[in-house]
Amino acid sequence: MRIHISLLPGITAVLLGSVSSLLLAASVLTQPVQQAEQAALFPSTDMIELGRTVAGTACANCHGMDGMKSGEGQPYLAGQRAVYLYRVLLAYHEGDREDDSMQKVSRFLNDEAMLSVAAYYASLTPARKADTTAQGQEPGVLGDDPFSGIRQAIGKCVKCHGETGNSTASGMSNLTGQDPEYFVTSMHAYIDGSRKHRLMKKFAGALDEPTIRQMGVFYAVQEPAGTQTQGDGDVETGRQLAAECGVCHGADGNAGGSITPTLAGQDARYFVKAMKAYKGSKREHDAMLKAVEGLSEQDFVNLATFYAVQKPVQRNVRTPLKTSQWIARCERCHGANGNSTDPRFPMLAGQNEDYLRTVMQAYLNETRTRTVMHAMTEPLSTADVERIVTYYAAQDPKSVVYIELPCQETVEE
Repeated sequence: MRIHISLLPGITAVLLGSVSSLLLAASVLTQPVQQAEQAALFPSTDMIELGRTVAGTACANCHGMDGMKSGEGQPYLAGQRAVYLYRVLLAYHEGDREDDSMQKVSRFLNDEAMLSVAAYYASLTPARKADTTAQGQEPGVLGDDPFSGIRQAIGKCVKCHGETGNSTASGMSNLTGQDPEYFVTSMHAYIDGSRKHRLMKKFAGALDEPTIRQMGVFYAVQEPAGTQTQGDGDVETGRQLAAECGVCHGADGNAGGSITPTLAGQDARYFVKAMKAYKGSKREHDAMLKAVEGLSEQDFVNLATFYAVQKPVQRNVRTPLKTSQWIARCERCHGANGNSTDPRFPMLAGQNEDYLRTVMQAYLNETRTRTVMHAMTEPLSTADVERIVTYYAAQDPKSVVYIELPCQETVEE
């Protein structure tokens, strides 16, 4: 006899065997549902009552008997998926998840107690708390601009560098066509004084590191445009002078290194100013000081004229996903609007914002180890995390009823 449980639309899992060391040896959360775990999907009255007793003695102090009490960074449990809750308890019990209080609680629970308390909390009706900051938001509305968190900072750059970093102001640098790491390095140089510029030092010094890095990505993914200030020098003479520069900056000024700037399409007046700054030690850079020490001002003009007419090429930098695109990825496991139908994966809808934020950060800094979640969260910015957290906290949580399908007879040939 086989018992089939519908886990996801169009997918039926065959439940065989029992909870074993195999479940703990690999990824606790993603192993197929085991036969012993199906009892939590179809709990008896006795199981619920045992779970209630366990909750009262071991869990209610932090999570409440209704599963809706939550301290800072702690989850709501009401309506959470039973197999997920059980496996999380099992992970704490076995030391695969680190949390002193949870390890102490689970240490004294046997398998039956953990399964029963998981079934108890899963049986409760979930509800969004009235005091969550997500209340009042339209659940289906997403802040879909991946750069929304840095728009204010970018706005301060527009006057000199243009809306997208392609400056039309003579003497100002184009910010497009650069690797994000070069942008970060340059901003740090203004901050620490190795590039001397009072306005830029003040501006860059007011930004935190995540904002600076996101700004670097923003400018890197914009389509670069050549400068309108093309210089008064001789292109061919500049080309000859640029032969030595090409080792680092590319033959046509399109650099390949992450911390080496692209010079193609750069504003000619800005280029000359930058070269003078290196020669006059207003920009500290040993390699550039050696490169420019034998060059005249006319050499700078010729180089600037050559690079200004070269076509800048966009760097191979991935544009950050929109929030709706991140949500679509999350839905693969966590279901539409965060209401998972697979009992192995947690419901995110209506969850405590602090908890969601804490968990996302734990995967980002790898204090929680799970390969799939590390891969999912690694590209996320702070702003991405906030939008995802806010979205899921605003969704209406829903219980799921699992239906036991009739047994299928195996026909032997």
